[in-house]
Amino acid sequence: MTLTDIYTQFNHCKIWEERYRLLIKLSRQLPKLTEQELLAIPEIHGCESRLWFSFQVKPREIKAYSDARLMQGLLMIVIVALSEKSHKELQQLNLQHIFDELQITKHLTSTRLNGLQQIEKIVKQQC
Repeated sequence: MTLTDIYTQFNHCKIWEERYRLLIKLSRQLPKLTEQELLAIPEIHGCESRLWFSFQVKPREIKAYSDARLMQGLLMIVIVALSEKSHKELQQLNLQHIFDELQITKHLTSTRLNGLQQIEKIVKQQC
């Protein structure tokens, strides 16, 4: 799956409920992490749900998990986006722009957006 594939799928959605269902569908593709893996990943605070995220530039390694289905779908989009971006693009990462283009941002609570902002901050720090 590519970010272009995700954009195409979301462009077919006419209303928020369709986008929500697509996020839930994407959540099922998020790689499952064992308890041991979760213990090794930092938890991000300030998000509405529990959220774990780890990012390494070289070699590119992304681990992410949330206990909320909606956030799992958002994380799947983040993983796909981060996987495709060059080092330079990662330094200029703007996750909110991606979610704005998918017409998701306006439906997210400020605490969910805060979790995504924390992820963006971590990625930029690693670059």
